[in-house]
Amino acid sequence: MKNNTRLRYNISRTALLASGLLFAGTPAFAQQSDADLAERVRLLEERLGSASANDVTAQQRGGRIQFSSADGNFTARVGGRLLLDSAWYDEDVSAMGEGSKFRQARLEASGTLYRHWSYVFQYDFTGSAEDGIKDAYLRYNNLKVADLPVILSLGNQFLPFGYLGQQSPKYTMFMEQSTASLVLGAGERRLGLRADVLGDRWRWSTAVARAPLGSRATDSNLDDPVDIATQITYSPIQEKGHVLMVGASFRDQSSKGSDTHRLRARPQTHLSPFRPVDTAAFTSDGFNAAGAQLVYQNGPFELEAEYLQQKYDAIQGGPADGEKPEFTGGYVNAGFFLTGESRAYDPRFNVFGAPTPARPLSAGGAGAWQLAASYSTLDLTDESIDGGRIDMAAVALNWYPEQRLRFSLEYGTVLEVDGGPFDGDEPSFVQARAQVEW
Repeated sequence: MKNNTRLRYNISRTALLASGLLFAGTPAFAQQSDADLAERVRLLEERLGSASANDVTAQQRGGRIQFSSADGNFTARVGGRLLLDSAWYDEDVSAMGEGSKFRQARLEASGTLYRHWSYVFQYDFTGSAEDGIKDAYLRYNNLKVADLPVILSLGNQFLPFGYLGQQSPKYTMFMEQSTASLVLGAGERRLGLRADVLGDRWRWSTAVARAPLGSRATDSNLDDPVDIATQITYSPIQEKGHVLMVGASFRDQSSKGSDTHRLRARPQTHLSPFRPVDTAAFTSDGFNAAGAQLVYQNGPFELEAEYLQQKYDAIQGGPADGEKPEFTGGYVNAGFFLTGESRAYDPRFNVFGAPTPARPLSAGGAGAWQLAASYSTLDLTDESIDGGRIDMAAVALNWYPEQRLRFSLEYGTVLEVDGGPFDGDEPSFVQARAQVEW
């Protein structure tokens, strides 16, 4: 479209110049000086130039359409996603309830303003009111401190804590996070301010945030808790299709009074409400948490590993009064693209994007095919809190016929549930997803 704009500009300019020369040959124009004619041509060129600067072009970028001004100061994109899931359960003791649902049905607007500002707003129609608002932030991308780029983000966003919880579910190896990441990782998006300092192969992120949208303080504690999180990552290998990243995260959540906490997890499937591990509710002023992560990519092979721990302040009341329980978990995910692709890595925010099929279906190919395997563990038992420990394994087959289309089939099984309210309940499942984004 840029070429068409330039062509229209050149044709218009040539026509106007030719018209000027034609009229210059008439007696009326012949009496004017060459300087006067040159001035008229200059004014016409300025008007044409200013008109073309205001043109809007449309470009296809990564399977999406983006609009941008000719000077590059403004861009805009309207997109969305649909994730349709189905699940079938092999129940052990507890009923689980198989079926189908839209996991996400989301619309999004994003773009840049005045070149250095960017914005994102997402609304998911599987939620309601404030619960439906997902990423919603304004970001400034042109700040430097001590010659280091600093990106500032204000709004509803993930805390810089953990790894898997900050990845888009559109591109993860599995349909759902591991139990450890789901319960002890970044958690829900929160309203706050985040700063990302970008160095040579390293990144340091810090955020201060309040409670998630849609949640409010309780009658017993009128103040929202305050979350402070920081993360540092280092990538000694950072090449296209070849990445090694290690990182560490720390988090502290506190409130002026006491808050009610409850940790529980589904067995890596979202359609069933069944949660085999559950601490039940307890009251505490907050917690501190830490995590370590490792990601390795070498062409079609990927490896993700993470360990997380969360330690609570003294419990107030109940049989665990005065105790400070600590909960831990971790996972290892491995994937391999049978067709040779590798996902693009963005070191600014430590996230992976969609794979681009080497031979998409639209070009007569088979698309991109990935096999993945996972093991995870989560322990929610400590001192008098008996939430149980769950160990899980899963395998998946992901097919990307095109860059923005995905179909997934997974098998998962609970290897063991030790303790807690559902001790020994070990179901398994098969689940599938059809996904499109634009």
